[in-house]
Amino acid sequence: MAADLRIALIGCGSHGSTRLAPAVWHTAGVALSACVDVNTEAARKTAHGAADVLTSVEALTAESYADAAVIAVPHDELVPTTRACVEAGLHVLVEKPAGLNAADVTEVVEAAHARDLTFMPAYCLRFNQVRTRARNLVQRGVVGNIRTLAAAKGSPPLPGWLADPARGGGQLLFLGSHLVDQLLWLHRQPVIRAYAHMTFRDDTGSDESISGVIEFADGVSATISLSQAAGVAYDHLEITGDRGRIRSDWKTGQIDVESSSAHEYRLPTTEFVQSDLLQPMYDAEMAEFAAAVHMGRPPSVDGHDAVRTLRVLDALRESAARGAPVAVEDEVHGVARRLADHGPARIRIQLTYPSDRIQEPILYELARRFHLKFNVRRADIDAGIGWVQLMLEGERSEIEAAIEWVEAQGIRADPVEGDVVSG
Repeated sequence: MAADLRIALIGCGSHGSTRLAPAVWHTAGVALSACVDVNTEAARKTAHGAADVLTSVEALTAESYADAAVIAVPHDELVPTTRACVEAGLHVLVEKPAGLNAADVTEVVEAAHARDLTFMPAYCLRFNQVRTRARNLVQRGVVGNIRTLAAAKGSPPLPGWLADPARGGGQLLFLGSHLVDQLLWLHRQPVIRAYAHMTFRDDTGSDESISGVIEFADGVSATISLSQAAGVAYDHLEITGDRGRIRSDWKTGQIDVESSSAHEYRLPTTEFVQSDLLQPMYDAEMAEFAAAVHMGRPPSVDGHDAVRTLRVLDALRESAARGAPVAVEDEVHGVARRLADHGPARIRIQLTYPSDRIQEPILYELARRFHLKFNVRRADIDAGIGWVQLMLEGERSEIEAAIEWVEAQGIRADPVEGDVVSG
């Protein structure tokens, strides 16, 4: 592999040319080596004379044009395109939702894993500062134990292939995939059941509005609301716990926080993220993909996350058709499951202590029980909420055992995004 990771952009439409190609240019250690689109002129404009211009995936995979592919094609083409790239030995960053259903995406995820290739679904909002700020507050324990979540997202009527149920899957797949992924990211518990009601447009037959409930194994529920009948775009999340609440509005960059335990938020507080809400998150997403490939580690959002999201979306769609709740087969891969099987590793994790465990000598016991090096990076205790961020270093098996022991003590262990590093 060349010093720079050679990336082929497959799909040079508006999103590929205006967001993904610039993200490649902005990322150190990568180079845009090929632009692939049936529209030669679109590919040529995106390449700016600095990359090969191709009209098919077959042409791309027939020669050594790239080490990795960034895939931004219509939803019904995501799985076939990904499969072709994986079979050619390319690492893949594929636009969400990665495919039309969980079964198809599971197949390509397993194929990538079997070939030791990076598979990363492009859930860009995980890299948006409005959302990462909200999640960091949740991990700090500002809301305490999560009790409910609510998410809403919508737009004017969908255009083109997005409005075709067979090609795009409608609003549930287009924007609903973002909502479900965000909920599963915020509350890392297995989903056990989903229920939804949908109405459909007369002109395209695609879903116009969706109202749903997602139930987690720990009793927490999340509501989702989607629409393509709105005259404007909107996107907000609300997290409510036993110590406070957070509301994150992506479009305005506004975060509202109130907490009974974090002193700086005892009064209702509004924060604003003062930055471009779009390009920085695509840049951060591309940087994470490149780092995962270069370091040989799993990306912070991986194939398992893509399949989990689609299983919930499949259940919501089935529930709307049946008019009844649908069970979801789901599991959460914890921090240890993100490590490879053997060899040395470093991982940064956050331990969040419930109020009744703050006085326990957890770090002392970690040092005594396990052959690991660890450094405390950050820590805080505030009105009965405690958390500490650690960098653990040692054999993967020993790190796995340490994390399992910590979780058995009733202490939550969460990865700090982008900080799993192979040896």
